[in-house]
Amino acid sequence: MPNFSSKQLAVFGLIAIIGFGFFLRTYHFSDWLHFELDQARDVRVIDTALDGSATDLPLLGPKAGGTFLRLAPGFYYLEYVSALVFGRLPAGMAGFVAVFSILAIPLFYLFLRRYFSEKLALGLTLLFAVSEYFVMYGRFAWNPNVLPFFVLLGFYALLRAVDHNETKRGLWFLVSVFALIFATHFHFLAFLALPIVLAAFLIIRRPKFSWKIWLGALAVAFVLYLPMALNEKEAGFANTEEFLQAITKKSSKSDHTLIEKAIRNVSEHALYGMVVTTGFEGGTFPAIVIPGKNERVGWACDSRCDKGKWYGVAAVLIFGAGLLSLVWFWWREKERRPSDFLLLCGIWFAVTFGLFLPLAYDIAPRFFLLSGSLFFILLGLLLKALKNFFGERKIGRQIIFGIILLLAVSNLYFLKARFEELSRADTEAVDSAPDRILKEHIRVTLKQQNIIVDFFERRHRDTGYPVYMFSEPQHRRALKYLIERRGIENAVLGFDGIYRQGVYYLILRAQSDLEDALKKYRVNYTVGETTPFGTLVAIELIPKPEAIIGERQDFSKPKGSDSKAPPRYTWREFFERNATVSKEEEETSLDQLEEKAQDN
Repeated sequence: MPNFSSKQLAVFGLIAIIGFGFFLRTYHFSDWLHFELDQARDVRVIDTALDGSATDLPLLGPKAGGTFLRLAPGFYYLEYVSALVFGRLPAGMAGFVAVFSILAIPLFYLFLRRYFSEKLALGLTLLFAVSEYFVMYGRFAWNPNVLPFFVLLGFYALLRAVDHNETKRGLWFLVSVFALIFATHFHFLAFLALPIVLAAFLIIRRPKFSWKIWLGALAVAFVLYLPMALNEKEAGFANTEEFLQAITKKSSKSDHTLIEKAIRNVSEHALYGMVVTTGFEGGTFPAIVIPGKNERVGWACDSRCDKGKWYGVAAVLIFGAGLLSLVWFWWREKERRPSDFLLLCGIWFAVTFGLFLPLAYDIAPRFFLLSGSLFFILLGLLLKALKNFFGERKIGRQIIFGIILLLAVSNLYFLKARFEELSRADTEAVDSAPDRILKEHIRVTLKQQNIIVDFFERRHRDTGYPVYMFSEPQHRRALKYLIERRGIENAVLGFDGIYRQGVYYLILRAQSDLEDALKKYRVNYTVGETTPFGTLVAIELIPKPEAIIGERQDFSKPKGSDSKAPPRYTWREFFERNATVSKEEEETSLDQLEEKAQDN
């Protein structure tokens, strides 16, 4: 039997972990793809470039959630390359997200090895690879989903850049600057947080680089934000105005006190730490009420909260112990390399926690794509403290192994349950528990949506009539995009009038109150046959004669856009210098494409 060294065994173990992570992120990737409102918006932009050329890509990226502010365009450029490599179907355009999610696994291991032992780093990497949270966000295209890779790359390169034993410190610094600035293209919070983390770490550590390296870093930042700068020049800095408004809006919309926000922020971090590391989504934490004068501190916990409150309390205690471990180990660390790792993690946590504070009552699961890796590091520090407590005794290693195995099995258990729901979504009205990962009300897959579109295509072919369809926004835009790919004339039901030549359908959740949803339609339609599609149903509406306004809709008339977002230009438009564009035409073709599938 070959006698392998511990380093070789670690390599074999890492390869196995990467392989398992690859399987989890690609299993039924296309069939079970999450393809909803934002995904359909983005693929329209990429389709335009694929039909033309790369110069038809935009100078700005997607809108930041809940605002008209647009991010930088890096996500669209990656999605375009992905379509060229993997194909222009929705799964092909999402392929790059899976690739970066898989590459993040060995990168996380390298990052951990800056501090942790080989075995503990492998254990934590295994948990990262099987984390239901990171697996699910690695299985579909959305601008925040590539954050884990680029954040880890930026911080790993930064640690090597300040390592005095590193021979190419300047090159690593440039890699760090590229990765972290490019990561700001993918989410508004990353745009705010990562420059602060980078600047704070550099100010504290004060690394010495040649002026050429500093100039190179500025050049990298300039190139990465050149598209946005060009668009701002043409649009009169409209996106900058949106940025300032977004800052004001996000920081002032809540009327909770600072103490209430701080408590909520801690509980949200703790509960999402439990989700990320275990896959368990049932933890809750009582709402703490800060009273006025001469009143006691109170708390509120309804029946749903009561079921999971002890899990929440345990999560808060573990989260607090992890932070104390971080501070303790950093305070006692004498060597520069591990001290840098702990310092960077501390700054990373402090900055993101501080930015989440004003948003404490509106934290979305995707926010933790920016800092979710930290939960495994805090766990690792707790396990390291446990090992130190037991010393060289075997029981300590056994407990640590048991904890890692238990957490891995927990994630796989919940991931298996989710996969089973996805596999049945097109045939059964699957009842899903509240979702703290993707915030899905029901499971809907791309395979299921294509089956619905197959049904519409048959109805269109049999009758020769356009298809009029209405559904919830997240499904409507995706279905409309898939219908248009088949070349089927279609419109959103209820917004273009009622014509004799047309097939009319509502797509509703199978377990929703169908009768209530149909009430407003009974005035102009007779309710026809209901066709089940698993978690969704298609209900045919037959127009009443008195509601019909014409024989057939004229689809040759172009539709304008009422987008309120700042003007966004493509590279082609910028270089051609369309100086004669009217104010209405400034709402560019790309914005029209984004708004085209919306109902208003």
